[in-house]
Amino acid sequence: MNDMRITFEQAQALAVQAAKVFQPRTPISTQELFAGRWQEITALADAVGQPGLHIVIHGERGVGKTSLANVVRPIIRAFDTEGGTLTDVPPRLVIKVNANSGDTFSSVWDKMFRDIAWQDDHPTAGLIRGRKSQTSIREAFGLDDKLTVDEVRRVLSHMPGSVFIIDEFDRAAKETSQEFTDLVKALSDFEIDCTVVVVGVSETVDQLIADHASISRSLTQIHLPRMQAGELREILAKSEKTLSVKFSDEAANLIVHLSQGLPHYTHLIGLHSVRTSALKGLSKNIGRKDVFLALKEAVKQAQQTVAEKHSKATHSTHKEALFRHVLLACALTAALSHDSLGYFNQGAVVEPLSKILKKDVEFATFSNHLSEFCQEKRGAILERDGQPRSYRFRFRDPLLVPFTFMDATATDLLNEKQLADMLERSL
Repeated sequence: MNDMRITFEQAQALAVQAAKVFQPRTPISTQELFAGRWQEITALADAVGQPGLHIVIHGERGVGKTSLANVVRPIIRAFDTEGGTLTDVPPRLVIKVNANSGDTFSSVWDKMFRDIAWQDDHPTAGLIRGRKSQTSIREAFGLDDKLTVDEVRRVLSHMPGSVFIIDEFDRAAKETSQEFTDLVKALSDFEIDCTVVVVGVSETVDQLIADHASISRSLTQIHLPRMQAGELREILAKSEKTLSVKFSDEAANLIVHLSQGLPHYTHLIGLHSVRTSALKGLSKNIGRKDVFLALKEAVKQAQQTVAEKHSKATHSTHKEALFRHVLLACALTAALSHDSLGYFNQGAVVEPLSKILKKDVEFATFSNHLSEFCQEKRGAILERDGQPRSYRFRFRDPLLVPFTFMDATATDLLNEKQLADMLERSL
């Protein structure tokens, strides 16, 4: 690897610039930095291009649903203008809002309509200074305080080609699903040319089609699985090009393994790896040592809710307690299982736990720990499926898996070589 030495002043500048490329806290909002997901992007663009079709983006937390929703505007603009120029096709109206806890159907659409002004018998995004002819959607259509399905349908019929995105839909009130289901059916029945995009966890799909199975024909379901190794490497490749840095193959592979298909952790570890190499090594070359040093920093700054879950699951007043060790073994087992839904078999925990404890163990050594991890007193961090003799488990919050790896290195439960060797098997 060619040496890329830098001065301390250049290292400081790189550390700041890296935060603009690696964004673990904020969902990606520009198409240039959004890696992978070509299949999902194509499905999204195809659905927007077909009147009467609406979209549900769903998947586990942390897989990048919001990031996909954030690049809808440039994606559909690129597809709309393919083969032409930007002036050939007028831009679609694209409005995105986040649903908050307790939001109703009416309050969600009220937020949508607040971002739209009505001018010269056409909708426009936001207010334009100096245009006195603009009015609000509520005024233009004489809407009541509480918006109904029929009122929303009537308004949307005057906005052909528009796209409306509701992110974090699962946070809204549960009864909201019924009204959104009715809206999708009404938009389809009246052949209204607009697209509603609902973004949420996988259960969102079941809620939306529970009462009207017929609307499944009007919904394109885009499931976002965990990212493939190649897609996570693309995140690193894009950062290399933007920041003029270089990840060694060993460092890149380690970051990918530690991320376990979750782009949030690729961004988090990638950011601190670049900063570690720059500020401590005065170099743009990132190696394995930089990644492990970055892990110790990343574990301090990981999402607070994940850290609290880990703490609740592993806390014990007894020095010889094995909760931290068993949880690490579960995380390694989940990483090695290759199950698309994140499940792992209880018997498979024996081997990694034996390596962690440096002695042979039996199922009885940790069976009670697995049971407690499914109970509220330890945060119910695992969920269990199947019959007693063939239980399988998975983490309720997939972000706990890479966090557990970070914690293991930070607390020296495993050294760098041990963890790297174990994760190599997860390819």
